[in-house]
Amino acid sequence: MTEFVWGIFAADASAHFPNFFPIGMYGTREQAVNEIYSLPRDHNYQLLRLPLNQNFAFYHKKTGKLAGMDSIRHEHFHFKDEG
Repeated sequence: MTEFVWGIFAADASAHFPNFFPIGMYGTREQAVNEIYSLPRDHNYQLLRLPLNQNFAFYHKKTGKLAGMDSIRHEHFHFKDEG
């Protein structure tokens, strides 16, 4: 059985990469989402389900360069742009 941690990242679309930074890790999605809704609304947030004890890097088959993340669930919470 694969175990996961739920990470909250604050996102800033205007900054250069990396444009997000971790602000909390939780054992369940429910805990993480509750925390997201209690955070200030002047940022956008991302929630990632990250597997424990597993490398989730995805490498491009032809170039061998790091191309992204595999086995990651990714959700966006856009508060900053709300009117």
